[in-house]
Amino acid sequence: MRETKLVCPKCGRADAIRKVTSIVDEGTTYTDSNRLGMSISGDDTQFYTGFGRSVSRTELASSLAPPQKPAQPFRRGWSGIFPNFYWNCAGSFLGLMICGAVGSFFLLFTTYRENPLLIFVPLIIILCAATILLRWAWLSSRRERRKLGEAEAQYPLQVEAWKHALERWEQLYYCQRDDGVFIPAQTQLIPVNQMQAFLYSANKKKR
Repeated sequence: MRETKLVCPKCGRADAIRKVTSIVDEGTTYTDSNRLGMSISGDDTQFYTGFGRSVSRTELASSLAPPQKPAQPFRRGWSGIFPNFYWNCAGSFLGLMICGAVGSFFLLFTTYRENPLLIFVPLIIILCAATILLRWAWLSSRRERRKLGEAEAQYPLQVEAWKHALERWEQLYYCQRDDGVFIPAQTQLIPVNQMQAFLYSANKKKR
């Protein structure tokens, strides 16, 4: 059985063809480094060392780099740093308002004694503010949980699509003459700037 010669689907020649994985491997440089750090806590000073790795690629290797694995969903913004951020904010503002109301009671004691009904004004303000702040904290927390839940539900599908894209990427060849990539037996050359979209296009067609 005669072996089929691998040629570029655009120019029909094989002299400028290279495997994409080889180009990326040769054009990628890893640099390992040891880092020294210092932390100060009161009168205590500690030194520590760390190990890091930096990656640099040539322009062509960067253009032909494999698809990146999707990042695992996590809480973003302040709620990611402080788990109960919204509830803490609402409680802090409410606490400040209560302290202000208590302070005003001593400052305006004479006024309240002359007109006792005025004492209900700060109480009503605090109740209204508490209702608004607690509702805001509840709605914001629920919205964050819903977004995180949706992202976690989509994550396995994104990882599966990435695996299929990575498998296709490992089959790619690059034609230096026409600056495009293709999979053997493919009849069309894909421009390098459209490579990522091409890798994921097969998954979209299956859905």
